[in-house]
Amino acid sequence: MSIKSFSKEEIIKGIESFEPYHTNRIRLMYVDEHIQKDTFETACKLYSNLRGLSYDDVIVIERFGSKNEKLLPMVSNMSFKTPFGEVHVNDQLRNDFCDEDDDFFIDDSGLSEKMCIYDQLMMLQCVLNDFNVLSIQIADQRPSIIRELATAVAELMRDRNALVIVCSNVSNSSLADLDNIESLIKSKEHSKLLNYLNTGDAGVVGPGPLAAGVLIAENWELENHFITFEEKSPNFLAGCGTLPGYKRILRG
Repeated sequence: MSIKSFSKEEIIKGIESFEPYHTNRIRLMYVDEHIQKDTFETACKLYSNLRGLSYDDVIVIERFGSKNEKLLPMVSNMSFKTPFGEVHVNDQLRNDFCDEDDDFFIDDSGLSEKMCIYDQLMMLQCVLNDFNVLSIQIADQRPSIIRELATAVAELMRDRNALVIVCSNVSNSSLADLDNIESLIKSKEHSKLLNYLNTGDAGVVGPGPLAAGVLIAENWELENHFITFEEKSPNFLAGCGTLPGYKRILRG
């Protein structure tokens, strides 16, 4: 059973059953591609950290399901519609990414109701007020492309009131795989991490978003906190990148 079977009231109740456990400002979230009934509680625990917060923009990064000549496509629609309503796309920000690097394209090849962004928007609509969104898909998992994406996001969004969400799938990862990933993230051995993810040895399906998130976090000097690693849960990726020294600023 997917998140689409939950009512808004059920999701809000699930989120409010947890107290936010990060006191520093959250700039980045690591999430699983899709939220199912058996992972709903973990998702609620993660998204509870956004309670009372406000963001102007949310960027959702996910893998492209197949090969595409456009390496970093962004769909052209002006909004995304979920059962809870419409969320507008920041068109100017989309154009800014196109201007930033030649590998960003406005392209609808990956536009689908199966996109991960819909699951995340349903959670966001239950915890945030007004915000705009931008979808970026990764059609090429090469480390050079992932670094290019991470650099562009870090530079364009550094001084904005924005949240970055990266969607990955660790359903094929063992506990040993998660331990190795955690160790490489903590030791900041990013080249080894990208190689480990891209060889398939880590069991991560579509590793680009996870790798990009780690690189963005490093650029912004964030502290990474993973529920996945703490609770040794290999079937759902959940974590936050927080900014040390900058406390949560609640919306008025």
